[in-house]
Parts: sequence; structure tokens; C-alpha cells
Amino acid sequence: MSHLSNFDRIEQSMHFIRTNSFHSFHNFRTHPDFPNLCKEYIYFNQTLARATIPMMEEVIKSAEKLPDDPVCAPLIQYMEQHIAEETDHDEWYVDDLAHLGLSRAEVFNRIPSPNTASLVGSVYYWVKHHHPIAFLGYMGSIETYPSTEAFVKDMNNDSGLPEKAFDTILMHARIDIEHSKDIRKLIDNLPLTEFHFNIIETTAFQTFRYMSLVMNDICKLGPIKN
Repeated sequence: MSHLSNFDRIEQSMHFIRTNSFHSFHNFRTHPDFPNLCKEYIYFNQTLARATIPMMEEVIKSAEKLPDDPVCAPLIQYMEQHIAEETDHDEWYVDDLAHLGLSRAEVFNRIPSPNTASLVGSVYYWVKHHHPIAFLGYMGSIETYPSTEAFVKDMNNDSGLPEKAFDTILMHARIDIEHSKDIRKLIDNLPLTEFHFNIIETTAFQTFRYMSLVMNDICKLGPIKN
């Protein structure tokens, strides 16, 4: 596979687990109780967003401890740029959830699912206790397959929920197109060794696995279809 770019190699090795994750999302999208599950999906996005900037700050701290590793300086530069891009997105989701009748206290008093905690917590482990480049496996999985604006608008229409509840998801459908290009370019241009590549690949696999489990959890919150 030497003719493939770094990202193409990862994408090829993720084909099966990525397909499984997309299948779980399809089950969510076609669920008979889709309107109520949409509320859970927006809440899930908030639980991810609240951890994004603290995690990227940890990536910077861990990368600064490896000044001789050639991937760390460009990784830090990307993190600093991306922190600015992601600032306050967690609060925007809180505003969106308010349109669904969920107060700020209710958002933060509710316990996120164990699979959500495992998804985010596992990335913290790889970043802090192995190598900060692991974050690219997570972010590369989350942001390189964004929903289209049309898809999000269809979700909104089919759910019958207030349009304002989808503001932040719709915004991500717009900006993640460029974020996807940026992270693909970064992964392809970094001087990755097999050590670096393997941890990105491992974290990407783990991210798709937990995303599938989270979507299955959300679907289980609806009524069982006879």
C-alpha cells in the first residue's frame, strides 16, 4: 500500500468498521421514534463538544513534552488553530437544547452514556499516555465524514422539532467540509513513521467502534419495533 497517502491508508483499513458505524446511524435515521431520538442525538453532540477543547489542550501539553518529534510542532500549530475554530460550540448546543425544553442544569446534571465516556476517555488515554498524534485518529473520524446541509435539513423536517434546535448541527455541516480537507491534508503531510501511523489507525478504529455503540444506545431509547 506504499502508493497510498497516509489518510488513504487509514480510510482503507477503516472500511469495515466505518461501514458498521454508518449502518448504526442509518438505523437511527430510520427509527420509528426518530423525533424523540433526535433530541438524544443533539444531547450526545453536546457531550462530545464539551470535551473537545480540553482534549485539544491536552494534545498541546503532551506534544510540548516531545520537542524532538517532528510531528509535534505542526500538530501543536493545528491544535491552536482548531481550538479557535471550536470555541463555544458546546455552549451553542446548550442553546439548541433549550429550544427542546432542556435547561442548562438538566443538560449538565444528566449523566452521559458510558460509551460516550469511553469514546472520549480512551482518546485522553492515548494522547496522554502514549502519543498526542492519537488525537488525529479521533478527529479524522469525527470530522471527515460530515453530514450535508440537505441531510440535516431533512432530519429537521422529518423530526418536526424546532428549526433552532438544529442550528449547531447545521453549522457543522457547513464548516466541517473545510475541516475535513484540513485534517486530511495534515495527516498526509506529516512525516509519520509506522509508530505514528499505527496509533492514529488504532484510535480511528476505536472512534468508529464507539460511535456505533453510542448510536445503538440512542436507538435503544426508542420503542421496540414489532
